[in-house]
Amino acid sequence: MRIEGCFAVSIGALVASVSAFAQSASNPYATLSIVEDASLRIAPDATLDPLFHVRIVDVHGAPMRGIVVQFFPDICFPFEGQLNTCAPDQLYGHFADPGDASRVVTDTDGVAAAPAFVGGPAAAVYSVAGCVFTSIFPENGAVGDSLCVDAKVDQVALDAPVPITSAFTGAWYDPSQSGHGLFLEVLSDNRLLAYWFTFDPDGQQAWFGGDGTIDNDLGIIAVAMGAGGAWIPNFDPADYYLSPWGTLMFQFSDCDHGRVDFTGNASNSTFGYGHMDLTRLTHPAGLVCD
Repeated sequence: MRIEGCFAVSIGALVASVSAFAQSASNPYATLSIVEDASLRIAPDATLDPLFHVRIVDVHGAPMRGIVVQFFPDICFPFEGQLNTCAPDQLYGHFADPGDASRVVTDTDGVAAAPAFVGGPAAAVYSVAGCVFTSIFPENGAVGDSLCVDAKVDQVALDAPVPITSAFTGAWYDPSQSGHGLFLEVLSDNRLLAYWFTFDPDGQQAWFGGDGTIDNDLGIIAVAMGAGGAWIPNFDPADYYLSPWGTLMFQFSDCDHGRVDFTGNASNSTFGYGHMDLTRLTHPAGLVCD
């Protein structure tokens, strides 16, 4: 296989963004927080019931009963704030009964459960918000200003993926589409670097990538695409800039096979969304995959 494209990757341009999801929110009167892990997983078109729980307490830590919480998918809420990457609208999941999610009342422990949620049609990353609105629901007046928290939803495809370790560093491609592919490198601090050397929908060479977090068996990267460059000696760093491309999600079924799910940035992306099956092309020296 030949991987064609621009190989001049500026590692200095890669930015390890901090997740923008808020697991708790406070004001002088109350604190709203997510009870369990704020990162959830759901398969496309699957149902998760309940989705997650939130709890609200007053300034003294006492649970607040009878508070109305509204849950909803947070459309185009960026999971990597500096790249502002959003899933296309049609990939977001939805509550099985939106009416149930629009008005959930906290119990005696101050807890409210987000009801049954149905995943979208393909792999994606987005958030679902739980909010206590004081303007919409007057009965929430004791809370003070409105409060919102966000649960990160990883909508993933493989049923039994294997953990991503340093052994997955290397070149990967789809043998049925020889001529383009990806370079992966597992970094320290549980991060994954990925660059895809390929072509755009008009057939022009294109490369894009970045680094993101590894959550055991899932690697998620908010991807950027560079522009404004030129061949040496005419390259001017002041003209070079990164634009949000979208999201790449990596999972592997064994040491030599996996898939990458891609979502172009928001619904106006010319790259769209979909996935590509991956087969290992190279085995870097010194790395052993069991």
